[in-house]
Amino acid sequence: MKRNLIFIILVMLFVVKGVNAECDNRTRLEINTAASNVTMDYTMDSVVLDTDLNLHPEISPEDVNLSESAEYVINDVVTLNVQNVTDKIYIVLQNDDDGINTEYHYSDLKNGTLKYEVPDTIKIRTYKLTIYSEVSDCMGEELRTIEVKTPKYNPLFMNCNGDESYYCQPYITTDVNVDEDEIYTDYTNDRNPSTNNSKENESNKNNVMKLLGIGVAVVLIIAIILMLIRYKKNKDNFMKNIGGM
Repeated sequence: MKRNLIFIILVMLFVVKGVNAECDNRTRLEINTAASNVTMDYTMDSVVLDTDLNLHPEISPEDVNLSESAEYVINDVVTLNVQNVTDKIYIVLQNDDDGINTEYHYSDLKNGTLKYEVPDTIKIRTYKLTIYSEVSDCMGEELRTIEVKTPKYNPLFMNCNGDESYYCQPYITTDVNVDEDEIYTDYTNDRNPSTNNSKENESNKNNVMKLLGIGVAVVLIIAIILMLIRYKKNKDNFMKNIGGM
């Protein structure tokens, strides 16, 4: 009985070793190629909602009249797109903020494509996609990871008045440390060139005064040197005249 158990264990070890050995270079190339073709990005679309938050795809956002008493509102929806998943691989989508950790196989997707609607644009979210081998010879082997940040609405955008700075973009994927007062100051300076010109003129005036001061100092130094030379020359002539007498 003991010999039979040892024999069975040895056979199992041999079989497992043989299966792992079948994950050869050709198989590895196939699954790595499949993993490298997977893409993940996001798109943002404007949709029309009524006051009960029901979607109205038949209405174009351009046709909505925005006002306090409007019947419809426009909402921007962010969709995460994963494409080119094949039957040789499977994927795991993760997001720590929302506690997402979901596994998808090719059979779960439509033509190898996953579309995931981001819950909202209140905050920046980081999505991680991990790609694994679905081939039995290399089953579960991690092949590649992709990370994508989805944007959040930037409330500072309302105070920018056409400023093209990053902190004035309607949606951002990196937090900014700028307050409304800084934006207002930048906007005022951009829209009031006279203020900038005044500062520039003041700077130019200061530079001119410095140059004039330097010029006067140089002239005085040269004048003093010439006076000293003339004084020394006159003194020498006076001493010679005394000696001649």
